[in-house]
Amino acid sequence: MSQAVTPPPGLVMVYMPDRGVGDLMWHLPTLRAIAAQTPEGRVLLAARPSSRARELLAAEPCVEAIDYLEYRAGTFRHLVEIVDFLKLARARRPRAVWILEKIDRPAIGAALAGVRERRGFGLGHGQEAWLTHGPYLPRSMRPEHRIQKLAAFEAAHGLTVASREPALIPVPAALDVVERRFGHLPRPWVVFGVGASEPRRCWPLENFARLGDAIADLGGTRFWLGGFGDSDAVDAVLAAHGHDGVNVCDLKLDVGAALLSRADVFVGNDSGPLNLAASVGVTAVGLFGDSPPLDYSRFLRPIVGPPGGMSALSVESVAPIVRLSL
Repeated sequence: MSQAVTPPPGLVMVYMPDRGVGDLMWHLPTLRAIAAQTPEGRVLLAARPSSRARELLAAEPCVEAIDYLEYRAGTFRHLVEIVDFLKLARARRPRAVWILEKIDRPAIGAALAGVRERRGFGLGHGQEAWLTHGPYLPRSMRPEHRIQKLAAFEAAHGLTVASREPALIPVPAALDVVERRFGHLPRPWVVFGVGASEPRRCWPLENFARLGDAIADLGGTRFWLGGFGDSDAVDAVLAAHGHDGVNVCDLKLDVGAALLSRADVFVGNDSGPLNLAASVGVTAVGLFGDSPPLDYSRFLRPIVGPPGGMSALSVESVAPIVRLSL
């Protein structure tokens, strides 16, 4: 569960139970604001393994250590999650726990471990009975996007957040890998983000190939970035269309983020890589079907397709925006 390095006792712990990479990026300004108001300037982070926080935040100075708490399933999952957090709190001995959600299990675990200061969203849920510090977010905010909830929580607790930009710091060793593997390739570098957690969020791979044709006169290199499971399909499309794009679906996430930080533009699905691209300060052209477009970063350029989902989003509507972004 824990990293090998044991931090000094008494730091503030922040629990971020959301599971996605994009979720992690949205929380970074809040995480830094909490750390900034502590004497140490650093916090402990508890997160889900699927957030990939250890890989992505290895260069983040405000995080002292990262622990993973598994998402539990089954009849007794709530009890197991309470015990998980109780064990973690006893091991880390935080002086305070900030829970960036409404769930009560970590608050109960922290209370049983003797953590005296406990803060959380509340939102009218049972969590409020286990918190020691308000104010809580009102029930009326339950339908709001996570970013709006974070902004309201920051304001309520006196946290100073000047910008919602995640400003992710790439890991130096990952940047070295990018330079060794790809530094010789011609520019501009255009990264196609071809994966997503749900099929409905995926633009057809053939459309990415056609987009490559539409901007071929610009020269440079096209990187196809997705999950490990996308690699074979990407190879098949590249072969079928005679493209010389670079399949980088095998990259570890920290190296993928480093590659994005060196790219000239990203264009891809509503996914973790889209959020990573914006987080490292690269123009990120996001393709959205029936999901609400993201606008928290000045680097995001959302394109919302017509009714009919992602397949109805035409190459002809995407290509000019990619050109203008280079």
